[in-house]
Amino acid sequence: MTVLLVGSDAPEVGVLADGLAADVLPLPPEPSLPGPTWPWAEELEAWRTAAMAGPAVDAVVVAAWVTAPSGPVPLADVGLDEWVARGEAPLARWFAALGVAARRAADGGSVVAVVERPAPLDCADRAAETGVADAVLAMARSLARSEGGRGVRVNVVTTGARLVPATVVDPAPPLATFPGTVGTEVVGAVRMLLGPDAAGVTGTVVHADCGRS
Repeated sequence: MTVLLVGSDAPEVGVLADGLAADVLPLPPEPSLPGPTWPWAEELEAWRTAAMAGPAVDAVVVAAWVTAPSGPVPLADVGLDEWVARGEAPLARWFAALGVAARRAADGGSVVAVVERPAPLDCADRAAETGVADAVLAMARSLARSEGGRGVRVNVVTTGARLVPATVVDPAPPLATFPGTVGTEVVGAVRMLLGPDAAGVTGTVVHADCGRS
């Protein structure tokens, strides 16, 4: 099976690529100073157009993660530029990447989006990140419906590994390995969804967070 990973330059994305033996299609770099004018939109659209023209593959994994997530900030303290940086810009890259994934997945193939999503107990002051993740879940469900007619399955794996607060709210998650790692828990969940035993699974979400969700 040929696996294409559409991902950012976050170090953990490289771990994901290695664990899946995937070819990497890098996303454009994050805008350094995003703002309401979206000065980087043309670059993103040019990347999307070029990436969609590539050959079809058996499986596409998408990990449009920010390079280094920012710390939690109360929503009332987030200015417009920061909201764009934490919410709108990442969501735009997910939109572009998932569109490419849908176009590049061969008939009968599979798409898995691996999105960073804090569990409900850990989402305080992470409104932007939670909103982006929930939007990715919605886009994946839509793609599962629209692409299912040609046999393409679309699923989501969530991980909060990079977003877990220093002090975790009780109760503790079921597994002592919480929050898990990209190379073990996340890679394992993606492999499961890409494998033949998941042939009837689409439009669903697997929380690879050791039971925290």
